[in-house]
Amino acid sequence: MSRRSRVHAVPEAAVHRSAAPRSRSLGRAGRRQRRRRRVAGLIRFAVFLLLIFVAVWAGVRVAHAGTDGTLYTGRHYVVQPGDDLWSIASTHYDGAVDVRKAVYDIREANHLSDAVIQPGQELQLPSLEE
Repeated sequence: MSRRSRVHAVPEAAVHRSAAPRSRSLGRAGRRQRRRRRVAGLIRFAVFLLLIFVAVWAGVRVAHAGTDGTLYTGRHYVVQPGDDLWSIASTHYDGAVDVRKAVYDIREANHLSDAVIQPGQELQLPSLEE
């Protein structure tokens, strides 16, 4: 036998095996096993999505933990007639911090949408550090 015929020679049994149709019925046990694999895959995917959701939720909770104005420590101040946020910030922080930052932080700590305050109103003056 020449080298050429040995290379291209395929055993007859291999030809018959590869020619068998793949879509042949697997029977009840095979279908059950395939269904179990699919369900197991879907369950793994659902658990994966749940873990991703929990991780994102926890990350958002941690990221926003310090933004609540009620967490500020500081002192209370009762607004007097003629006071505005700028004068309160410049008086109570004595140039230790930028007055603009102090005004912003007072507004955030007291949930003020604008800089309008009324006499008699109690303000939380946060402790500010630069």
